Amino acid sequence: MTDNTKDIAEKKLDSTAQEDKWAPYWEKEGIYHWDPKIAREDSYVIDTPPPTVSGHLHIGHVYSFTQTDLVGRFQRMMGKNVYYPIGFDDNGLPTERLVEKEKNVRAIDMTREDFIKICHEVVDKSEDVFRGLFRRLGMSYDWRTEYKTISANARKTSQMSALHLYSKDDLYRSVQPSLWDPLDRTAIAQAEVVEKEFNGVMYQIPFTTEDGQEVLIGTTRPELIPACVALMCHPDHPRAKDLIGKKAYTALFEVEVPIIADERVSLEKGTGFVQCCTFGDLTDMEWWKEYKLPLRVIVGRDGLLRDMDGMGGQDWPSRNPEQAQKAVAELTGQHVRKAKTKIVEMLKEAGLVRSENNVVQMIPCAERSGAPLEIIVTPQWMIRILDKKEALLQKGREMQWHPDYMRLRYEDWVNNLKWDWGISRQRYFGVPLPFWYSKRKGEEGKIIAATIDELPVDPLTTPPRGYTMDEVEPEKDVMDTWATSSVSPQIQSQGIADGFMIDAERHKKLFPADLRPQGHDIITTWAFYTTVKATLHQNTVPFHNLAISGWCLAADKTKMSKSKNNVITPQQILENHSVEAIRYWAANFKLGRDTIYSEEILKTGRRTLTKLWNASRLVGMHVSDLKPAHKTAADAVAHEVIHAPFDRWIIGQMHQTIETATKNFLEYDYTAALEAIEKFFWKDYCDNYLELAKGRLY
Repeated sequence: MTDNTKDIAEKKLDSTAQEDKWAPYWEKEGIYHWDPKIAREDSYVIDTPPPTVSGHLHIGHVYSFTQTDLVGRFQRMMGKNVYYPIGFDDNGLPTERLVEKEKNVRAIDMTREDFIKICHEVVDKSEDVFRGLFRRLGMSYDWRTEYKTISANARKTSQMSALHLYSKDDLYRSVQPSLWDPLDRTAIAQAEVVEKEFNGVMYQIPFTTEDGQEVLIGTTRPELIPACVALMCHPDHPRAKDLIGKKAYTALFEVEVPIIADERVSLEKGTGFVQCCTFGDLTDMEWWKEYKLPLRVIVGRDGLLRDMDGMGGQDWPSRNPEQAQKAVAELTGQHVRKAKTKIVEMLKEAGLVRSENNVVQMIPCAERSGAPLEIIVTPQWMIRILDKKEALLQKGREMQWHPDYMRLRYEDWVNNLKWDWGISRQRYFGVPLPFWYSKRKGEEGKIIAATIDELPVDPLTTPPRGYTMDEVEPEKDVMDTWATSSVSPQIQSQGIADGFMIDAERHKKLFPADLRPQGHDIITTWAFYTTVKATLHQNTVPFHNLAISGWCLAADKTKMSKSKNNVITPQQILENHSVEAIRYWAANFKLGRDTIYSEEILKTGRRTLTKLWNASRLVGMHVSDLKPAHKTAADAVAHEVIHAPFDRWIIGQMHQTIETATKNFLEYDYTAALEAIEKFFWKDYCDNYLELAKGRLY
């Protein structure tokens, strides 16, 4: 008996034994290896999501990664040379926060080198856990392609991307307002902002005009009054005609500001007058730029209010400097939340709070830390995207979205962009920006870019060619983790653009990719940023198809969360169900749809697997020693080796099923393919054909 026959002869299916047997065999035989010698048109390239190793393993990893594996296996069965890599997203702020929590350390209290060393230790351990899960799930990765976003090759590719964009003036450094997370003390991009609901208070506070009239402003942020640079009102406000163009004085600080009319002020909300501060929100930024207003930034990088010099010092046109200085002194060094309480007390003592009403506010917060954001002025590296909206929309339309309506999320995001893409982060464990600033006499501040043959480079430890470390100021910032993940296809292809290549021939064979599988929650980040990079580097799409998966929800239809105690881990499921039953469960849900975890579907998967095993065992015991005279059933039918009508019928049904399932798979509808295959297997093959064939077999 062959090994396969012995397996079939076993009366009861031992799933674990089969998994333990075949997984090492597949890897040993290189069944899933990509062959670089095969032509691009005969290949199928998948840009696999590199999971964030700072996160916890959850059922969503099983759900979405299995769905991608179904597509990869189908393309391999179609004869394609499948490039199916696996990577790990291990750099950036998420990892830093994990390390600080697990090791009970703070990055700011250590040397950068020591902190990075700990980061490497933690991510190595986390990656081992992910590898164990993916191997157990039977993912058909080519493990030779494994990469890390902090590896030398990934760092070089990311830095090449930065250098190419800098050479085209699409990457620039600018001192300008930035979205700032005061908890993690770093700038963040627009895509990393989430709106959270908070209870607040709307205060009505009087400003005074130059001729002594009172003007009530409505504000939920009285702590920003010292940063006020203008008083804004709607042009249709009843008092606008008398006040526009005049001066006003801010409450408590008595700072002179212009009164400006602008239609962005709401007539229906508040008093119809608002303060423009530097900066309370994005509208403040727009007004500041448009009307060329002064800059008074009162919140520091740590979220604390700054002293008089930081707030503008004696440049304030206050008509009561002594009172202004005293008020500032009482606020200096306080966190914005405490400063709000303090300034309200001061305003009330001065009789300057006319009313206060409870309101519900939607406040922009950092996605990672959850902290309310401030807008402060810092030097940042930015990628130009606001002037490229049309090109980005066009590239979005050139890609096939599965399901198609997910493209609308991408387009909505592009149409509503307000900022260029800020990629610099004031952190530690990331890919360094490859720049220095000259200190040589006559070229002070000149930006020095690394050359490609110097990459990967850390400017903190290595000077640019032709300079010593004493002659330069190294760039201390690192890139946002999305700036590296956005070149995940190019990390695999090892090329960015003409003149910025590691392996040009490999790049031609792997870029653009055929498929990007990912979740719908990161369309505005990963899908968008990858499209930005491909557009700017080579004016192309990064991939031809996007398979957008949904979330796996808890039984109450809410997102699984540790705080809700409704998380189901992959380990829990694997203890109770076979891998194939889990894969069956994942295959039952279409792309784009959130899915409720279902034990019933897992049980159905187990029954289907057992039925498949028993049917194979029944047939195998009778035909395992037969030597077919023809390679295919169609060939046997044509030569009338298979001639019984019932045999011809089941072969016909099988070919119809293959045709239907193939069409479904080509449309990335693996769920419909599963439905067609199940119908054939249970109804046609098991219930009808095998039952009637038993008499002939016995």
